[in-house]
Amino acid sequence: MKSAIKILSISFLFSGYSFACSGQQIALDRGVRLEGLWCFPLVTDSLKYMYLPDQSQLALDNQNHPQFSFVRYVNTILESPDSGANSIRQARGGGILHFLITYDTDPKKVLKAQSKLRELTRSDSVKLSGPIVFKEGRFALVSSILNPDKGISEKKLLAVGQAPVLEGSRIALSFELDPQRSKLLLESFKMSTPDVSLIFDLTFNGLTDAYNAKLTVDWTEVSKYEKISAGVKIYFVSADIDKTYAELRRTSAIKLESAGADDKMEALVNTAYTKLTELIFQRVDPEPANPASGNGLDNLLGGVLGSSSSGNIFPFGAHASYKLKDIKTSGSSVLYFNSRFSSDRHHYIAFNIGDMYKKFGTNTDYFKTVSLSDPDFEQRDISVAVDGQLLPEFDKLINNVTVTLKKEHANGSTTLREANITKATAYDTKPVTMSYGSVGDSNKMDWLNYEYKAQYQFKGGKNYEAPWQMQSNSMINLFAPYERRTIKFEGDPKLLKDKNVRVIIIKVNYPFFGEDRKLETYLKPEDNFLDKQFDITLPANQYSYHYTLTWKFKNGTEKTISGNNDTELLFIDTIPD
Repeated sequence: MKSAIKILSISFLFSGYSFACSGQQIALDRGVRLEGLWCFPLVTDSLKYMYLPDQSQLALDNQNHPQFSFVRYVNTILESPDSGANSIRQARGGGILHFLITYDTDPKKVLKAQSKLRELTRSDSVKLSGPIVFKEGRFALVSSILNPDKGISEKKLLAVGQAPVLEGSRIALSFELDPQRSKLLLESFKMSTPDVSLIFDLTFNGLTDAYNAKLTVDWTEVSKYEKISAGVKIYFVSADIDKTYAELRRTSAIKLESAGADDKMEALVNTAYTKLTELIFQRVDPEPANPASGNGLDNLLGGVLGSSSSGNIFPFGAHASYKLKDIKTSGSSVLYFNSRFSSDRHHYIAFNIGDMYKKFGTNTDYFKTVSLSDPDFEQRDISVAVDGQLLPEFDKLINNVTVTLKKEHANGSTTLREANITKATAYDTKPVTMSYGSVGDSNKMDWLNYEYKAQYQFKGGKNYEAPWQMQSNSMINLFAPYERRTIKFEGDPKLLKDKNVRVIIIKVNYPFFGEDRKLETYLKPEDNFLDKQFDITLPANQYSYHYTLTWKFKNGTEKTISGNNDTELLFIDTIPD
C-alpha cells in the first residue's frame, strides 16, 4: 500500500556559530547537570565548560510570528466524471503541513547554570563558554494515525531525517497528506495537546575517563542468547539492545569488572555498552526495521516524549535501529578501559507542536483551505543543502560537488539544470536553487518528481559520480559518499609477552572509489596500543576492510593470518596455533 504521507522537503538553515567549536574536546564522564542543563568541562581547560541545548520550539520570523502553516487543498477538476447518478461527489485534495523548528537554550538558564557551576567548583573563573556542536543530528516525527484495518489510532513514526548540528539552526519540514489524514491531523490540532511530536536525537563526542576495569565477552555464551542465535535478520531498537546487554550480564556471557568507585559505574557502563555495540551491531535506517520486541519502538519513543527522558544522555540513538552482525568469533575477547578514548553519546530533545489551533485556528496565515487553479503558471524551486558532516570535508578532501537536475515533463520536453557547490557556497546561508516550470504538467503529483545526480571532485584529481536518483522533495540534501572510520588495536600485552612476541606487523587494505589503499604499522607488546591506530575512509554503507597480522617471535619464527573485518576493533592477541 502506497504511503499517504509524503515528505516534500527537509532543509536546514544554519546559525552563525563558528564551526571551530567542534574541535573543543569535552571530558565526557565529568559532566554535571545544573538548572536542567548538562555541562561538560573541556579536556584542555577545566575552567571552561560547554552545555547541551535543552529546549525546542517553533521558529519565529522577523515579526515574532511562528513559522507554521497547514493548508488543506481541494482540486475540483476531475479527470473523468463518475458515471453514476450521484450529483455530489468527493473532490480530490489533501493537505500540506509546513513548519520550521529549532532547538536552543534559554540565556537566563545558562546564566543560572554558570552561577551554580561556580558554587560547585568554588571558582569565579569557571565559565559556560557556549553550546556543544553535535557530531550528528537526526529527528523523528511521531503522531497517532488511524489504522483503517483496526479502526483505532496508533502511534507511528511518520518520518526520520537529518537534523542540524548547531544550536539555533532551523529545520524546515514539509509533509503532504491524503484527504483522510489531513482531516485527522486537523482534528488533532484542535485537541488541548495535539498529537504531533518531534524528537531530536543529537550525537556528541568526547573523551571518557580511564577506569580500572575490563569487559570480557564469552562469544560462545553470547551466541546462545535467543535473539542473537535467531540470526542477522533480527532488528533491534535501542531499548532492545539495553535489555539484551542486561540479560547477557545476568548470564555472565559478558562480564564487566571494575575496581573503581560506585558513583562512576553508570558512566563506565555507558562506555562499555558503546564499545560492545561496535562489535555486535550495525546501525541501519529505521524504515525497514522490524524490531525483535513487538512494541519496543513505541515504548522507547513514548519514554523519550515523557518528561523523564527528554534531555537525558544515552549510549544509543532514540529512534535508531540496529541489525546483528554475522558473528563468527569464538572464544573470549577482553576489552580494557584503563585509558581515555573518544566515545559518542546521544542527547534527546522532545518537541510538541503545541496549541497552535487554539491560538491561530481562525487565522488564514496558519490554517486555511484553498482551491487549486491554473497550474501552468507555477514554478518549482529546488534548493541544495549541504549536510553538517559534509561541510568540513571541503577543507579536507573535497574540491567541489556538481549537482545536475533533470525534469521530464508530460509534454515530452526536458529541463536540465546544474549547480556547482564549493566551500564558499556550502557555508553561505543563502541556499543554491534550481528551478523548473509546469507548462504541460497537469498531474501535480507527477510534477513533483524529478531526477538528480551529484558528482564529487576530490582534491588530487579523483572524482566520484553518484547514480541518478528520483525524488519529489523540494530540497536536495548532499551527504558525504564515504565514512571515516578509526581502526583501534585491542589485545592483552601480558599474553603477547608470555608467548615471546617481539613485534606485530599490521597491514590494512581498503577500497576507495576504485583505488586500493594500503596502511601498515607495527606494535611491540610494551607499546601503548592507543598511540597507534588507522584512520581509513570507506565508501558509504561499506564497512569491510582486509587485514593481515604477522607475529614475529624472539626465536626468529613468525605466524601470519589474514581476513576481513567490519568492526573498528582489531584484536592482535589472537595468535593461531
